[in-house]
Amino acid sequence: MVWARTKLLIWDYIFEPVKDIRISYVGPHPELFYKKINELIRTVFNVPDAYVQEKTYSWEKGKDSEKFEIDWEVNKILDIYSYIVTEVSLKGFVSGGEGKAVIRLKPRLITEYPQDTVWQQNILYEMVRRFWHQSFYHKKRMEFLNMGKELLTSMESSIKHFGEALREGKTETL
Repeated sequence: MVWARTKLLIWDYIFEPVKDIRISYVGPHPELFYKKINELIRTVFNVPDAYVQEKTYSWEKGKDSEKFEIDWEVNKILDIYSYIVTEVSLKGFVSGGEGKAVIRLKPRLITEYPQDTVWQQNILYEMVRRFWHQSFYHKKRMEFLNMGKELLTSMESSIKHFGEALREGKTETL
């Protein structure tokens, strides 16, 4: 990430034109997704705890039911200019051991160019930067997009596999 007051941002959604991935689960123990998603974020994205922020945590427990809503933001830094931001949200409820969970993954690749100094705001600098971006860095960004697709596909399949294991009642092996 570039630390600058003024910056040029280039956003790309990892899966175009789809902006997010939604996974719905109906079955036993959907509350177990909280621990599993928390674990998967750190293992699949391979990021330290400092790059994972739990933005929202709401867990309401009644007599026979629970309602929960959790949002995470994951930052995977790729190089000095680019990083992947993924918003992960989990919403659901449990009543009598059965319930529903909806998991949403919203990934995007962000590239930042600083524009603080007089040189960085110069038209000549912008022409050179655009030439460098189109000639050299564009290929690197496409590699980052492909890596992001692999990461999100792995995360999605791990969540689905966990949901299938829950439905089959294999909670002791999870």
